[in-house]
Amino acid sequence: MVQNSDKSEKIYVTHINIRQSIFFLLLKLIFLDVTAAFIAILYFSSVTNKFVPEVINSAILSYNLPFFLILVFLKIALTIYIVMRWITEYYEIWPHVLMYWSGIVWRNQEKHPFSQMRSVKVEQGFFGRIFGFGTIHLYNWYLEKYTSLYLIHNPIKYFHIIEGLLPKSEKDREIFLGNTASKES
Repeated sequence: MVQNSDKSEKIYVTHINIRQSIFFLLLKLIFLDVTAAFIAILYFSSVTNKFVPEVINSAILSYNLPFFLILVFLKIALTIYIVMRWITEYYEIWPHVLMYWSGIVWRNQEKHPFSQMRSVKVEQGFFGRIFGFGTIHLYNWYLEKYTSLYLIHNPIKYFHIIEGLLPKSEKDREIFLGNTASKES
């Protein structure tokens, strides 16, 4: 529940959506642009160099427009795929469960109840602190494996939200923040 300071109106939040940090979306798109530019430079430099025989050179030059159009459409399709994958892959934090959604055409859903979680840990490296991303790991004692919220933005904020939603019934439940560990009682 969030209370608006201007009015006495209350806003109730049922769940929170979390995506991978936009920093990684931008990195993928920049990498795609650099790769497309490299392929175009490689193609056109092979045409202008003298190491290619003249017969092959004229054949390659006749395909400049189709090659360029294929490169443009391939780049557009890959850009759409990268953005759609970023949009459709996210985590939802509900009061009693963490859900992970993925898939563009066929939607996959993973449910991780907080009642089965024992510990929560956040990892944020040097670049993560600078650009505001990190990974939150939750240990599921029932499945005996870790569930991760991978490279999400503002992980400390969501760490505290998840920490507040975990059940307090276990006396030895561990909470990790960075390299420090403390036991709650």
